[in-house]
Amino acid sequence: MNQPLPRISVLSCSIVLFLLSYAGSELTRAEDLPRVPDGFSVERVTNSELTKYPMMAGFDNRGRLFIAESSGENTRAPQLIKEPKSMIRMLEDRDGDGRFDKSTVFADKLTLPMGALWHDGSLYVASPPNIWRLTDVDDDGVADERKIIVDSFGFSGNAASIHGCFRGPEGRLYWCDGRHGHEFKDKSGKVTSKGLAARIFSCKPDGSDIEVHCGGGMDNPVEIDFTPEGEMIGSVNILMTRPRVDCLVHWQEGGVYPHFEDCVEEFKRTGDLLGPITRFGHVAVSGMLRYRSTQFGPEYQGNIFTSIFNTHKVIRSQLVRNGATYETKEEDFLVSDDPDFHPTDVIEDADGSLLVINTGGWFRIGCPQSQISKPDIHGAIYRIRKTGTPELNDPYGLALDWSSLSPHRKIQLLNDTRPFVQQRAIEVLAEAGDLAVPRLAKVVSSPAGSFYNDTSKRNAVWTLTRIGTPKARAAIQRGFDSSETVQMTSAKSLGALRDRNSITGLVRLAKEGKPAVQRNAATALGRICEAGRRDGVSDADLETVVESLFHAMKTGSPDRTLEHALIYALIRIDHRDLVLAGLSDSSPAVRRAALIALDQMNSGNLTRELVTPLLDTDDPALQKEALTIIGEHEGWASETLNLLKTWLSEEALSEERAAVLRGFLIAQSADPEVQSLIAQSLTSSKTSNSAKGILLEVIQRSALKEFPVSWRTALEQTLKSASPDLQILVVRIAQTHDLPALSELLKSLALDSKQPANLRIESLSAVGPQMQAVDQSTFDFLVSRMNEEYPPLDRLAAARALSGLPQSADQLIQLSQQLDAPGPLALPVLLRAYAKSTNEEVGLALIKGLNGSSAATNLSADELASLLQKYPESVQKAATPLLKKLGVDLAQQKAHLESLKPLLTEGRIEEGRKIFFGKKAACAGCHTIEDLGGKVGPDLTRIGAIRTGTDLLEAIALPSASFARGYRSYLVVTDEGKIYTGVISRESTDTVYLRTADLSEVRIARDEIDMMKESPISIMPKGLEKRLTSQEIRDLLAYLQNRK
Repeated sequence: MNQPLPRISVLSCSIVLFLLSYAGSELTRAEDLPRVPDGFSVERVTNSELTKYPMMAGFDNRGRLFIAESSGENTRAPQLIKEPKSMIRMLEDRDGDGRFDKSTVFADKLTLPMGALWHDGSLYVASPPNIWRLTDVDDDGVADERKIIVDSFGFSGNAASIHGCFRGPEGRLYWCDGRHGHEFKDKSGKVTSKGLAARIFSCKPDGSDIEVHCGGGMDNPVEIDFTPEGEMIGSVNILMTRPRVDCLVHWQEGGVYPHFEDCVEEFKRTGDLLGPITRFGHVAVSGMLRYRSTQFGPEYQGNIFTSIFNTHKVIRSQLVRNGATYETKEEDFLVSDDPDFHPTDVIEDADGSLLVINTGGWFRIGCPQSQISKPDIHGAIYRIRKTGTPELNDPYGLALDWSSLSPHRKIQLLNDTRPFVQQRAIEVLAEAGDLAVPRLAKVVSSPAGSFYNDTSKRNAVWTLTRIGTPKARAAIQRGFDSSETVQMTSAKSLGALRDRNSITGLVRLAKEGKPAVQRNAATALGRICEAGRRDGVSDADLETVVESLFHAMKTGSPDRTLEHALIYALIRIDHRDLVLAGLSDSSPAVRRAALIALDQMNSGNLTRELVTPLLDTDDPALQKEALTIIGEHEGWASETLNLLKTWLSEEALSEERAAVLRGFLIAQSADPEVQSLIAQSLTSSKTSNSAKGILLEVIQRSALKEFPVSWRTALEQTLKSASPDLQILVVRIAQTHDLPALSELLKSLALDSKQPANLRIESLSAVGPQMQAVDQSTFDFLVSRMNEEYPPLDRLAAARALSGLPQSADQLIQLSQQLDAPGPLALPVLLRAYAKSTNEEVGLALIKGLNGSSAATNLSADELASLLQKYPESVQKAATPLLKKLGVDLAQQKAHLESLKPLLTEGRIEEGRKIFFGKKAACAGCHTIEDLGGKVGPDLTRIGAIRTGTDLLEAIALPSASFARGYRSYLVVTDEGKIYTGVISRESTDTVYLRTADLSEVRIARDEIDMMKESPISIMPKGLEKRLTSQEIRDLLAYLQNRK
């Protein structure tokens, strides 16, 4: 958040919406308040007359709290643009009792404002699609001037858009942008920047000099804050998927982060994608801050406090230095048992108390917890204090007459115990310009143990940074000889200023400093020597800089964060000749850094002849990088064949080597020599079964328009002679790709009663659509496999096979008499068998069978209605009561959940584990716990830490009531009229892969898609609570709640 600012009374405003006296009344009963640790107190400091749906907030220099407030409506972007209803609300505490008592609308008619930063007399707000500066010229409490300083950004209305603004210690404005794209134009209308990825941007306060700090494929970076050294920590949702990771990140300049590949490709990469420092799980993080005051005690100073929307809490994270970055230690700080308590921001007031914003129950769009909006449940603001702590005297420094303070006194205030006073001192001294430099220089260069501690020195450096003159820059360099924390600050400062005179000192820090110092020095050197912006930097300096970066790579085994900074600096410098020398260095780490830099820099001109010699190494990291780069260049693959043959002949491939091999072969699957290698290895006796499994996976995942003849021949041989496990993989390839040459062989397997049942069923799924008719014995075989004696996944496979067979009218009628047997997982799949018929008798038998099936409640009313459109009117009329029954009744859902809540107690954890991994519930068919289970649904390893028991109960009983992000079902209709429903498992530029309800993966060419939309029905079957006993449900819930 922005720096804490003062709270004082002001002149009455002309437009006052609400005045409220709190005297003699409590806003919330003590037992209804959230819980905080012993030694702390919490109270509610607003009511609904003051604010109803607060989201984010920040103080101004009078202590007024500016709140980004929602209208309480869930509205998509087009309507928000057309009819903006949200606002910036201003709250005041006129009597200084800590409770707000006056509310004014500062700015209305905004789309969805997500932040508030007061700076130099104006409020800076991110309200998509723009960054705004709002100014109250006549001081009446209402913004008179609204100016767009940066535009424009994409958004959908689900709050995963732009957030901010935030002020960096060097004086720049920052904001976070969700993964909805941006497009900037100059005054002539020329596009200057464009992209789809999420990013963290910065600019000068006037909107000029826009820079990208970092970016990637994450969904929603929310807020950032800065350590005393200027390190950026931020909260972000969906940094990773499967399992989903909402987290804190130490954002690195030039860093590239997961998870959407198309977005990642917009950036220069330095190796593996960077990751988080804290993994909260699937919780929906929101606003955060770094606590500056000492009022909570020294052990809290510098801690990160993060609001967690889903789990109704604020988490405290202690930052601990770990190499060039941080690790954290977490504990709950504020917890509410109210399921409609949704914290969205944490703000530090100048007195050291914390404000926590609860937005209430209105939010639904994109909410991973529920699809039910509850605008009648209003939000509120809570204040947390440390009990027994004396109040700060004049926490804002309002009693100080800044204009008459001596320069020495102002310097002293750089180390004041009041955070706001420190910041005010920085601003006042910066305004003095070069006149303040001599005294500030003295502070920076003062010896350890002197009057000026590290806080004074760091704040002096930031003051000099804002002054920015040559004299100020020279004074900052004195910090190179100070403590680690001051060295980091000085390096970051001079990098921000692109000060070429500091190169010598920064080179020394890059070589000799501790990892975090090395990282900041490397980043600074990359900025200063960046190609196109390094006027005045000599060739000798460039050579010294590159040598220092290579030196840091080969000494001390740099961690990934430091490695990124070193390589990114090389990429920025973009000097091919100097970096080229690194390819022949004795250190494999240097060779790898040079290889990545040359591949990514604009003038790298990397050739195959430069890369292939690097494969001759025992260093796995270098070998992997060389293979990755070769795999990205068409026509380079032949140089790798001997190495790959060696790997494929190994009895057991390591996980890392298997991943490299798989990725390389998929990337190079269009290369004829690679195709030949795959075919030969697949039929070779020297290739292990595990390696053959990888090769078959590569074939299945390839997106080639023409299937290689050599592969088809190899598949035929594998299908005839391999083990059943490999045969099934071949059959699944035939299901994904159109391979008519395998049809007869597949048919013979399918009809051979001596073959394993699962192989027969998979073969029927592959060849069934090509058959003219199905004989009765095969039909009876599949129907028998749907009996309850078989596990749900086996019944699902049988249903999948039956749905593709050309059944006669008599067979469909016979099948309709068995619709209770498949169960809720398989029935929606089996229903597809009736899409090929228009026979009235068949249709009526289907409706009769569905009415008698307890599993029919898992059907989609829309999909069933669509299927019946081709049937006669009599069938559609007969289906009317069923279709009405399948509609959603929210009141009925709520009552059903209430009736199940007693099952949240008295469960047995170990028995619940057996149920989860057992055949009756078949949870592990789709979900993973501790790397065991399927990958179709979310990973549930830590589900108990991020979901309440009620949430889990709703997910089981009403799986379509809410969707985990990344697991939304889609309905796809092809040009040929085929209908598919499933979760998008992966995508390429020309293909969409759906994981359907029958757990198969369907490959659909984009140019064959007629319509694609979100489906309201989850592929997770409804009705599990009806198929398990009450005790089994209790046990399963106990097991899931214990997964923390």
